[in-house]
Amino acid sequence: MTIQLEIANRVANLNITHPKITKIWSFLDSIRTQNKYKLGSSKSGKRHISVIGPSGVGKSQMGLRYAENNPGHTELSEDGLEEVDIRPVVYLELPDPFTIKELYQNISIALGFPEIPKRITIGEAQRQTFTLLKKQKVEVLILDELDYILTSNVPYKAAMNAIKKIANKANITLVLMGTPEVESTLIKINFQNFRRYPKYYMRRFDKCDEEWCNLLKAIDEQIALPEKLGLGEVETGLPELLFGMSKGLLGILIPVIQEFFSLLGLFEKDFRDVSKLQFNEESIDKLLEAYENINGDLTEEEMETMLQKGY
Repeated sequence: MTIQLEIANRVANLNITHPKITKIWSFLDSIRTQNKYKLGSSKSGKRHISVIGPSGVGKSQMGLRYAENNPGHTELSEDGLEEVDIRPVVYLELPDPFTIKELYQNISIALGFPEIPKRITIGEAQRQTFTLLKKQKVEVLILDELDYILTSNVPYKAAMNAIKKIANKANITLVLMGTPEVESTLIKINFQNFRRYPKYYMRRFDKCDEEWCNLLKAIDEQIALPEKLGLGEVETGLPELLFGMSKGLLGILIPVIQEFFSLLGLFEKDFRDVSKLQFNEESIDKLLEAYENINGDLTEEEMETMLQKGY
């Protein structure tokens, strides 16, 4: 593989980890480890969490990567007649539009069982889901985009009771993820729910400080050009510029950086000269162009309004 392809792969697959993400991962690891030691009646009633934060802070990537970091394996069933795909951690988005039946079907699909009859009843879909979760030894089920419940016709209590039933029947740990509106409307719908899903809040980076610079330095190291770009070096002015563009949201920062490299020609088949990837007098213009390509005609006022609402 050429150095151009190696860099292109690293840029296209940027994975950012920061202390809040590793804290959530560590807590989930702890829950799973403790569960393995539980006996008898203590095996029931697994612990759960909710991960709350505005759009763009990296919740979905955090969940996806935790699932990727805990891959499954294949083992023979107890009767030795079939191979079973063991899935310790499963990530999925809730269906949109949300219905309880579609929720069960989406879980089955995430477990590799897509052949769902069109006229399956909600009871059949439910039983199929519970069977698969137990058979495939799922330990953690990550349910993303709980906001879809808010725009559905399903009563909030009914939706949350269906989710609770999945945890109880399959005896697994749930991770519920959504925006602050999910917390105020669904997680706090009653005291039982509030207690059941303790909150981990993922915030955007709210200022251009050492933490922000360290994040940019980590990105620079992951891209690993022959000479570093200096993304996190204060004297380059890049930390302040990138913070102003992204407002501290990884969901904007990462695509802007990737688009910047695209504009420099990194992903073109005939690209060879990696020295063109270094910052120079024209780089700022390319970075601004990348930002405009990613954010379109979104105005500063519209961005501030969305940030205040926690979108």
